[in-house]
Formats: sequence, C-alpha cells, structure tokens
Amino acid sequence: MTQPVLRVSDQEREQAVVVLNQAVSEGRLTWEEHFDRVQAAYTAQVSSDLVPLLEGLAVTVAPQRVHAVASKVHSAPVSRRIEARATFGAVVLDLSGLPEGERFEVEASSFCGKVTVLVSEAAVVLDGGTARFGKRALPGAPTALGGPIITVTGNSTLGNLRVVRPGSHWARYALH
Repeated sequence: MTQPVLRVSDQEREQAVVVLNQAVSEGRLTWEEHFDRVQAAYTAQVSSDLVPLLEGLAVTVAPQRVHAVASKVHSAPVSRRIEARATFGAVVLDLSGLPEGERFEVEASSFCGKVTVLVSEAAVVLDGGTARFGKRALPGAPTALGGPIITVTGNSTLGNLRVVRPGSHWARYALH
C-alpha cells in the first residue's frame, strides 16, 4: 500500500519562512541563499519539499503546531519539534518519511480525542508521556536499522495516542 503524498499547507510554508528569516538574521544564511530558499518554500507543493530548505539550520523556533478541535487534521513535519493536540477531534501525523539518524520531538496530547503518529519500520520511538483515563499505544522495536529517533511526550486524558508502523490496521485506518 503506498502512502498518500500530503500537500503542504500555507501554515507549514510560513513556519519554514520563519526558520529561514531567523537563520539569515543570525548569519547562518546569506541573503542570496535566504531569497532562493524563501522562494522555494512559497512554491513547495508537498511537505517533503520543505525539508531540504531547512536542513543544516540549527535554529530554535516555536514548534510546529497541529491542533484539531472537533475535527480531523492530517499533517507532515516541517520542524524537528511538533506539538499535536486533539480536543474532541483527531490529529494524524505522518512521520514515516523522516531521515535516518535524526532526532525529532513530538508533544502529543489529547482530551476526548486521538493523536495517531505514523512512523517508518526503522524508527525508534521513545515514550515520555502520560495517560489519565486514556491510552497510549506504541509499536515494539524497529524491524529495520538506521531510522530516526522520535521522542513522544504529552498527556492523553479521556483520549488516546497511537504510534503505528506502515501496513498495520491502524495505519490504514488513520489515513481515511
């Protein structure tokens, strides 16, 4: 089963431009590089188009925020830090295409909602979160080598967090 390609949102483009603006202000990019990358960010078609524009920029910015209130939101990463919140709704994060060996942080919280995180077969997932009258389900050990390291924190209250690998029943269900 092939994974659907997620089109980039205006919010994701703007978050990428914030990172590029900070990088040029700190001298990490020249103005010419900044101009080229900003143009590419605004013309990006899919979320993965933004990743190479931000590589090598160790810039501290606010996390990418993905919030669903009484709705369902699908998103892909444009930042190494993601804040996912579901309140009476659902958030689906597709992290299955993250680069090898990179570290990512996901703060996944739900209140009467659910957060589903899709990861690759090689992803190492570390859980530092809690559940209060809710549930947190993470996959077992990776079945391949060299994947990203994803730390998941946050709290599930009367809701749930589910981290799944491709091919599982839950991965197919989350994409619809």
